[in-house]
Amino acid sequence: MRTRTAVVNVLIFIGLACLVLPGFRSGLAQETVVQGVVSDEEGKPVKDARLTLADSERGIKFVLKTDKNGKFMKVGIPPASYKITVEAEDFVTLESEARIRFGMRETLEVKLKKPIPSPDQDEDMAAGLDFFRAGKYDQAADRFRTVVERYPAHYEGHFNLGLSLLKKGDLDGAVMALEKAVELNPQSAESLFALGEAYFARGESEKAEKSFSRAIALNPESSLAHYNLGIAFYKMGKNEEALAAFEKSIALKPDNASAHYQAGLAAIRIQEYDKAIQSFEEFLKLEPNAPEAAQVKTMIEELKKQKKTGDDRMELRPSPAILQD
Repeated sequence: MRTRTAVVNVLIFIGLACLVLPGFRSGLAQETVVQGVVSDEEGKPVKDARLTLADSERGIKFVLKTDKNGKFMKVGIPPASYKITVEAEDFVTLESEARIRFGMRETLEVKLKKPIPSPDQDEDMAAGLDFFRAGKYDQAADRFRTVVERYPAHYEGHFNLGLSLLKKGDLDGAVMALEKAVELNPQSAESLFALGEAYFARGESEKAEKSFSRAIALNPESSLAHYNLGIAFYKMGKNEEALAAFEKSIALKPDNASAHYQAGLAAIRIQEYDKAIQSFEEFLKLEPNAPEAAQVKTMIEELKKQKKTGDDRMELRPSPAILQD
């Protein structure tokens, strides 16, 4: 039985008040009655619910069980304040308190709740993840939309929706979903990183820079985050910052061929030709058969010539693609 403790008010109604004469107090104590009904949120009776009334001060406990109509009754419970625990299969366990009074017929009405399903166990969440892995981003986005409608505060739902929309090219929708994910979980480096990608794809380089920088602050060991930050810097013409970001990416992942290539381009802009040549040569070592290999070889030759002539007019374009894990 799945249980979760929650405090719920147990409604206590006085069914019948008996006049008690001083001389008969001990005898009438045996006539104290506790009765009531246990039902679900729709008012349907809950069969075989277990009610435990415990008086910790005196160390006494009474256990009651509901019948097929959800009803229970117990005669002769001593008056006291009791902790009441109500348990039933497939319902959340409830705890509350009630005072049983001398010579009274106390009526308890208890409503049990079904456990709230976990978003991570939601069928639409599972189906959305399957669609995403299969590259079916339209279907994945539809499922994740259903998840966030059902669980508006579920961070993973908004994050997965944002990634799906980013993959299918819906940049506005992706930004909206990922901004919500960051709002719900501002300490999520992965959400900030994905949001930076969405901003960059939408041409908002400054926002991308801020998002990548926040992601790096949370996860400074991410080579990809530093690489993408470098791309954003390069796009804005912050060439020294771009080169520093690419070099940090390379330090974390030396076999990142794209980072070597982009570092070469950034180095050209600030006329660091030796660094550019070194970066391009490292790129060729890692990717000797890359489609850009012939072009890179030509650039190396041109850079060596320019070093001799002192010509600083060379300008090259970076690869527009952002790496994906």
